Amino acid sequence: MNNTMGESIDEPSESRMREILAELHGADVEHGDVSLIHESGWSLSVYPDKALLWENVNDSEIPPREFTAASWQEVIDALIKLSRGDIAAVNSLNWDAT
Repeated sequence: MNNTMGESIDEPSESRMREILAELHGADVEHGDVSLIHESGWSLSVYPDKALLWENVNDSEIPPREFTAASWQEVIDALIKLSRGDIAAVNSLNWDAT
């Protein structure tokens, strides 16, 4: 997982994910998101307004999709699913093509 400064944290626990997400409160434009990238190439970026960007960074043929989570718990749930490699579960969210 990458924090707002772009530092990489390998296999973060749920509590560490929450700490990284907390960095978004008060984040500036230059450092305005955090992301988790699975070894499959699927990436979930999170923004301060709970907006999520879902994309496969290894396959430019797959269009990125966006979704705004209703709560921070929903964001955590999506990150945990991705960290476990449950791509189908993350795909099942209500994504809009960008």
